Amino acid sequence: MSRGHTLSGSSSSEDEIPSFKQPIKKRPHELTAYHFSRSDSSHDSDKDEDSPVPLKKKYGLDTGSESIKNKVSSVGNDFAKRMMNKMGFEAGKGLGKYGQGRTDVVELSKQRGRRGFGLHLEGLEPCNVSWDFEAEKVSAEERVLWMPECHDDPPEMQELRQWMVEGPKKLTIDDETHFCDPEVLKNVLGLKTVFDQLESEEMRRARTRSNPFETIRGVIFQNRAAMKMSNMDAIFDFMFTNPTDEKGNSLILSNELLYFADVCAGPGGFSEYVLWRKGWHAKGYGFTLKGPNDFKLEEFFAGPPETFEPYYGVGGVEGDGDIYVPENLREFRRFVMENTDGRGLHFVMADGGFSVEGQENIQEILSKRLYLCQFLCALSVLRTGRYLFFKFVNFTISFEYFVS
Repeated sequence: MSRGHTLSGSSSSEDEIPSFKQPIKKRPHELTAYHFSRSDSSHDSDKDEDSPVPLKKKYGLDTGSESIKNKVSSVGNDFAKRMMNKMGFEAGKGLGKYGQGRTDVVELSKQRGRRGFGLHLEGLEPCNVSWDFEAEKVSAEERVLWMPECHDDPPEMQELRQWMVEGPKKLTIDDETHFCDPEVLKNVLGLKTVFDQLESEEMRRARTRSNPFETIRGVIFQNRAAMKMSNMDAIFDFMFTNPTDEKGNSLILSNELLYFADVCAGPGGFSEYVLWRKGWHAKGYGFTLKGPNDFKLEEFFAGPPETFEPYYGVGGVEGDGDIYVPENLREFRRFVMENTDGRGLHFVMADGGFSVEGQENIQEILSKRLYLCQFLCALSVLRTGRYLFFKFVNFTISFEYFVS
């Protein structure tokens, strides 16, 4: 610029325009194969026409069929080997002055969830089974398998009383083999013990992956319990929300509501489904334990909560709802019969359960008392020839009960 040259104008030629292009300085980690070979192969005449890298003659590299990047990696590996050999490395031995370095390949981390690094849990080792989604056939069609009808005469009361055994509370299940093969029971308990070591988040993920219907959740209802009730109702041709006799005639009298009860079923997903389906043509009575798991009528968005009335035994709405208390059972029965003109209910739903954390293997043993009380409550308020839907903790059944 000091010579009077300009960067524009016709009077300046290209040779007179100074070059502002500075040489590119590459850092060591940016060196390419070209720089590795330039010092001793810059005069090689055997170069690829399509590539400025003269490596074909020196390394036998055919740039038309192999990647230069792979060859450079090989050159780097050779350099590393030479450096290690200079430091005394021998194949099969570890690094260090005394060869005390690691010789085994570092394995991939097997850590699961938030467990400590390197913690090993027997029975929870990752398997190499590849899941074949094509082989997994999920069908929405479900078949009903009814238990065969019993034609034996019912036992006498004297015989029934002999079945009862009084003693200390039972807290073991490994000897419950009257209706189950001992080996099968042993294997089931062993597998359940493995799950005791799973974190809650891992358990939820495993359950979601193993059950293809888990992602359905509650849909329009407050929880997925309502979806279970709707599923069972549909499977049995709506025998709960639309009960009929063998000839197809409705079991609900003219100008009568569908009366039902929801026992130990807070927050009330079962009832929400029934009220969604029947609307103002149904009347429900709730009986559950007062507390954080009480009926949440404010979340009955799918069905009208005005036609559902919780009752908690002795004390009514001020009671505790403890189904273990005989007086609560008697009071609930009195209340239901009084509000149904002494006829009772068309069907009863029961869904009792409680936390058994740390005692999952004896869940059935701990729940027996609750099951018995739910049955007693349901049988005391059902009409003759009506139905009981009883959902156990670990599996769901529909129990059809006819009062003689």
